[in-house]
Amino acid sequence: MSSFEDACRPVLFEEKHGEFPYWGKGSSFLIANSRAFYWVTASHVLSNLGGRAETLRIFPSDQSRISLPFNEQYVITRGATDDEDYKDVFVLRVALDDFERSGDAPLVAQDIEQGALPAEDLVPGDELWLLGYPSESNLVDYDAQKIKNTRSVLRGVYQGQSISAHCHELRVESSVQLESYDGLSGGPVFHMRSRVSEGQAVEFPMLVGMLLRGTSSSSTAHFVSSTVLLGLIAKAENNA
Repeated sequence: MSSFEDACRPVLFEEKHGEFPYWGKGSSFLIANSRAFYWVTASHVLSNLGGRAETLRIFPSDQSRISLPFNEQYVITRGATDDEDYKDVFVLRVALDDFERSGDAPLVAQDIEQGALPAEDLVPGDELWLLGYPSESNLVDYDAQKIKNTRSVLRGVYQGQSISAHCHELRVESSVQLESYDGLSGGPVFHMRSRVSEGQAVEFPMLVGMLLRGTSSSSTAHFVSSTVLLGLIAKAENNA
């Protein structure tokens, strides 16, 4: 794994009147098709922090100083008593014209036309990879007055479908030891598939979902299938 990891980005907000210009925690990732680029996270990442889309500052790379511009927002509407986990999805469309004029770093995203796989196609025992920014790995640089986010890659093993519709369960079996999975919500979940390229078999990352929640004490985590993410984007594009 290498370049596709860069599509995973920390969730930050800007506070102009605070001690530090940026604050926040949580994980997110960038995806793209032949028409547009999108930023994805879990809705509760924003609501739990009291953050707003207008104050989000998502940088396309660790070296970038200019955050991504957005022009559309997509969510799955919940009913008054609707607590279905799969609707915990928040998507923003990147304003590509604005980015091309002012962006200062390459825009790396997971290709959902070639690199997405329904979680429903997985079988128990399949190896998975979770990417995200655990809160315990984030440090405050007081001299530079900024947060240093450290991305972690965790190995998981697919367990099967969750009791919640369109959601699935995995067991974390990783050499990276975390006291808590706090901050990983909203991160991408990948499964590596073998493909033949120029006569050789290569491992290709396939997006299978987005992490929703989990506990380190149980080494168990739950994620929503990529079919939900792709379905939301397809519906938005058809209504555009």
